[in-house]
Amino acid sequence: MRTFAVLLLLANLSYMGWNFYRPAEQESVMVRAPSRPASRSLQLLSEVPRVMVPEQPEQPEQAEPPSCISLGVFNNTAESDFLVTTLLERGLDARAELLPTRESANYRVYMPPFNSDTAARQTLNVLQQNNIESFIITTGELSGGISLGLFSQESLAVGLQESLAGQGFATSIEDIVTTSNEIWVTIEGLSQDLLQGSELLDLLSGELELEVIEKPCETIASSQ
Repeated sequence: MRTFAVLLLLANLSYMGWNFYRPAEQESVMVRAPSRPASRSLQLLSEVPRVMVPEQPEQPEQAEPPSCISLGVFNNTAESDFLVTTLLERGLDARAELLPTRESANYRVYMPPFNSDTAARQTLNVLQQNNIESFIITTGELSGGISLGLFSQESLAVGLQESLAGQGFATSIEDIVTTSNEIWVTIEGLSQDLLQGSELLDLLSGELELEVIEKPCETIASSQ
């Protein structure tokens, strides 16, 4: 029995030694082809295909407005209408226009409207007794007040206001801005170069003593 146990032990030791010293088998590794190529995270600029951008067509240049000749200044519409008729008979496209001149400012010294006509006339009498030129305003927003003078320079109005204040009269100053219109005749599509040396230019600038100016054609309110 003892001999059997020893033999069994030797057999187990022999099996263990054989497993320990036998060469290990190489395991085969299967490499599977990718089902789709991996995306590239980096791409050279030279590898990017060029995209052709169509050239933008050049914008056509805007044509300059035609030139017009304006003649003025006329004293009344009868003179301008006569010239327009003459120019139309010559085959020219002419029209009369009202062109605004520069604004002008005047300054009025006044007393605001009184509570009653009686109070206004009493104050007017006091002013006139002191040799102060004045009159009652009868129209407009200042109707019922007293006007003490109209000046083209603000300094003159301020001077009168201070003088009246020294005499015990309180006044105000109103700025009055006025715009006047001048009568001109405009000829469409005509420049001064075309008029040089013509009898028409002599007629317009000589006999009629009109100023001739060239300007871009515009739509301006007609006096007709």
